Amino acid sequence: MALTELLNLAMETHNMYEASDEDIFTAVMDAKKVRETNTEGDEVSNDLAVPAELGPTCKEALQASLLLQEFVSDMDSPFARNLEVMLCSFGHRTRVLSMQGMENSKITDYFARE
Repeated sequence: MALTELLNLAMETHNMYEASDEDIFTAVMDAKKVRETNTEGDEVSNDLAVPAELGPTCKEALQASLLLQEFVSDMDSPFARNLEVMLCSFGHRTRVLSMQGMENSKITDYFARE
């Protein structure tokens, strides 16, 4: 899969300019109603319910980071270098956070006592 297919910039730009002021107003007001309903503790009606989508997993985020690093490695611009540094930092920080969530264990924990 090509990187341009992943980014899909042309489609996003096209959809951005098709939105009218009324569409934007409706979306903002719907979001406001959902937020107010959720803070009041009332049930959200089905027409305003926002589907709870799970975000990308840690593995998927790291894969995307590596894909972008691969893409910018051939570029020679300050932006590409800065992006590469940020992506490396993101990968490092993500791995550190996952290691901090681990628990210490001893080798004897894996063997049953008789």
